[in-house]
Amino acid sequence: MKGVWTGMLIAAVGLGCSEQPAKKAPAPDKSTLALASQDATCPEGTVKGCFDAAFEAERRGEEPRAVELFSRTCDAGVARACNQLGVLVWQGRGVAADPARAYTLYMRACEGGDAAGCFSAGICHRTGSCATKSEGEATKLLKRACEGGDKRACANLGGL
Repeated sequence: MKGVWTGMLIAAVGLGCSEQPAKKAPAPDKSTLALASQDATCPEGTVKGCFDAAFEAERRGEEPRAVELFSRTCDAGVARACNQLGVLVWQGRGVAADPARAYTLYMRACEGGDAAGCFSAGICHRTGSCATKSEGEATKLLKRACEGGDKRACANLGGL
């Protein structure tokens, strides 16, 4: 009988050890949550409606409208919208060109997880065109962008 209990104990321990711990589903990023938010002032009543309408306005050459919608979407927490708004602000499309504001928007995008925002902020530091020229800061931001999947950043770092 003792051998039976030992065998059952070993089998039970073996089962317990072979089970994989339950994996937690990754939490959705802030941008995904923001896009799903309701906003009665946006097309379709959602932040995503504003985001989509902003790209459509930009495509049609309606830059002031694109700026307005990207601003609303950026303020709602959509990092990619902050980067896109930064591009428009940098280029002076639909709004007065403002390199310092563009940099602030790029950093907001970067901090929100948008690799393209990190790339843009890194280029600002590399060139000194919209932020203090600093190769160290540029490299740090470009590495972050590269790690986030921005191929332009990887190329700027020599293919890291």
